[in-house]
Amino acid sequence: MEFTGNAIGPERTTGTTLLTNLRSRRAAGQVTSLDGTWRAIPDPYNTGYVNILGERNTQGYFRDFKPRNPSDRVEYDFDTSMEIEVPGDWNTQHPELHFYEDTIWYRRLFEVADAPGDDQRSFLSFGAVNHTCRVFLDGEELACHVGGFGGFAVEVSGKLSTGEHSLVVMVNNRREADRIPAMRTDWWNFGGITRSVELVTVPAAFIRDSWIAMAPNGDIIGGVSADGDLDGLTVRVEVNEITVEDGHPAEAHKAYQFVGGPGTVEFERWRPGAPVLHSVYFRLVDANGNTVDTVTDHVGFRTVRTEGTQIFVNDEPTFCKGISIHGEGPSGGKRAHGEDDAKELLSWAVELGANFVRLGHYQHDEAMVHEADRLGLMVWGELPVYWGIDFGNEAVLANGLEQADELVVRDRSRASVILWSAANETLPGDDRNRFIRTLLERFKELDPTRLVTAALLTLPSNDPTVHIDDPLGEHVDVIGVNQYLGWYYGNREDIAATRWTSVFAKPIIFSELGAGAKFGHHGEADEIWTEEFQAAVYDAQIEMVEAQTECAGVSPWILKDFRTPMRTLPGIQDGYNRKGLVSEEGQKKLAFHTLQTYYNSFR
Repeated sequence: MEFTGNAIGPERTTGTTLLTNLRSRRAAGQVTSLDGTWRAIPDPYNTGYVNILGERNTQGYFRDFKPRNPSDRVEYDFDTSMEIEVPGDWNTQHPELHFYEDTIWYRRLFEVADAPGDDQRSFLSFGAVNHTCRVFLDGEELACHVGGFGGFAVEVSGKLSTGEHSLVVMVNNRREADRIPAMRTDWWNFGGITRSVELVTVPAAFIRDSWIAMAPNGDIIGGVSADGDLDGLTVRVEVNEITVEDGHPAEAHKAYQFVGGPGTVEFERWRPGAPVLHSVYFRLVDANGNTVDTVTDHVGFRTVRTEGTQIFVNDEPTFCKGISIHGEGPSGGKRAHGEDDAKELLSWAVELGANFVRLGHYQHDEAMVHEADRLGLMVWGELPVYWGIDFGNEAVLANGLEQADELVVRDRSRASVILWSAANETLPGDDRNRFIRTLLERFKELDPTRLVTAALLTLPSNDPTVHIDDPLGEHVDVIGVNQYLGWYYGNREDIAATRWTSVFAKPIIFSELGAGAKFGHHGEADEIWTEEFQAAVYDAQIEMVEAQTECAGVSPWILKDFRTPMRTLPGIQDGYNRKGLVSEEGQKKLAFHTLQTYYNSFR
């Protein structure tokens, strides 16, 4: 890989690719987990990569050197450095790293029993690394990835001889003005390799990406992107035992879309609360009918569209009874990952009576959307385009588009996902409008089957009618509105009479509303931080929502208290945003039951 500069940044993504359907490859035995205990070295001056002259350090940590003789000077040693678990964040594993924001070097030694042959390709797959990382294998720099929440893969074909190998990853979570997200977020900046690392071995000709979904008109559409020597190979796609595509020439690095005509194939629909998943097989087939590569998936089919100010799922008007969720585990204040965390978090949403979850403010673990598929929960997926983005910077936009690709390409086969969100709480302006409009266009280009949205920031007004006219409203399908009447502004007694409309005649989802309370802190309904105060705000907000004519759903903020360095009030916040309906350890507050009663009133 070409060295990208004397200093650490500005970085750009190089040497990475996207691989989908890794769940299928795990089941097929094509994946070796590299999770577990790694070694780590904090490096706030980045001396492991850049020397005192500002040049690349040829003796850097990525070399994983050992002294060759007693007089050999090597000023680091992974073997005796701190241990750290992968996947996981470093902030909650070592007290001294609680607030750490900079570089940490990770190293994992692994054995290859039999070197892959010429008929195989090999990739290192990373579920997510926050925020920017460089990947080294046996001292060679292979890739740089920018963005803390999307998965990526690095090809290592021809580099894995039989024996031991040293995988080193330089991870940097420093907040920067030219990163996405930027300098300020109201959540914890968890650093580290926060999702699984895996070694993936596939045939020389293989399926890199595959997807299938149902378009609003009922067509079955999707795509397959193959890679390798594809001469004479074709693509076959089967749903259950029905072939929906057969004989299309396989194309390298290019996804085609297959289309079944309206009504040609009808499958039982996935519905909110009543999910149905079908077995899907994507195959590469040679001229003799032999299968060269296969990936499988379990996919639901449903339509989603808007009409006027309503959202229709399977042509039925559907109110989104939602809750917002951060990617933080059910307990311990740690970065969430894996099936166990997904099952527990989403079980609380089901208990609440929700049929919809907003996964804010970034791409969540893949287990969340698969579990939502299984439970029949609709999902809002989101990019971390948040406060303070440098909207006029073309490099930042390029990275935003990369993060959009990672979000959509991974999850566009998930029936649960009905909304792609390009941003949260951004201020109108020409650069901002162009930036987010470009992201929305990328969403539609990659996936024409779903709705697009953005959570707009609305500010207090003395007018009891709030008329939304943010220019982004013209480009989204559904208008997200973050409003905190009764908490940051406005009087609680005025909430119920407030009316919300827009100049766009589109569905409105109240993507955030709520108030803070510490679990177990009780008092009168007018005493802030008490559970009674929070529940009273919810009562007033519910009364307001019921009176709206353009509201298609709500996703109050938020399911669970979560870490954030912005919230410092001793004895109450203690480093947590307290707007959760349950505490950071899963204890349900009064407002949980208030919202649960409202959601259970729907028939």
